[in-house]
Amino acid sequence: MKTLKTILLIAISIIAININAQEKKTTFGLKVGLNVSNFGSTDDKEFTDIKSKTGFHAGFTLDHAITDKWYLLTGLEYTVKGTKIDPGAIYNDVNVTAAYIQLPLSAGFKIRPTDQIAILFNLGPYFAYGLHGKIDGGGKKADTFSDSFAKNFDCGITLGAALEWQKLCLKLGGDAGLVNIMQKGYTKAHMNNFALSLGYKF
Repeated sequence: MKTLKTILLIAISIIAININAQEKKTTFGLKVGLNVSNFGSTDDKEFTDIKSKTGFHAGFTLDHAITDKWYLLTGLEYTVKGTKIDPGAIYNDVNVTAAYIQLPLSAGFKIRPTDQIAILFNLGPYFAYGLHGKIDGGGKKADTFSDSFAKNFDCGITLGAALEWQKLCLKLGGDAGLVNIMQKGYTKAHMNNFALSLGYKF
């Protein structure tokens, strides 16, 4: 009986150590921040005078350590992007708001100047799906994601640099859209976004 108890105790200890090691490899976090976005146009039809629009983002992050320097970075976030379109002097700006659920999938490289400070660089694709949005201009409102304006799906490249101090993370980054988000009949355009975020890693 004592031998059995000893074996069970050793087995439980090994399982606990493995679980703890796995937990240390994957770090869960939360983030919130500011967006500054606009359309990047690929031709010269409707969108000739485009202005930036502010928004926000919030979500959770998952950092998985492949080595002590290389990481797989992902998570899920709710992000509000958009743009302002100036149709001319006699018209008011058209405000376009587009809210997405977004999944980044990046490779990260981490440098540690000290035990408490780390600098993280990331690069990889992102995938986004439009949830809701409004076009507001000229006294009229319409849905952003519709058969007559923008498509729901977007994807592109996300990149950034972050400063980590203990459990806090300050990040500068951006998204460069690679696909045409406009429906047929409109000029081709992609979504660009600059983001500043503050995060906490547990």
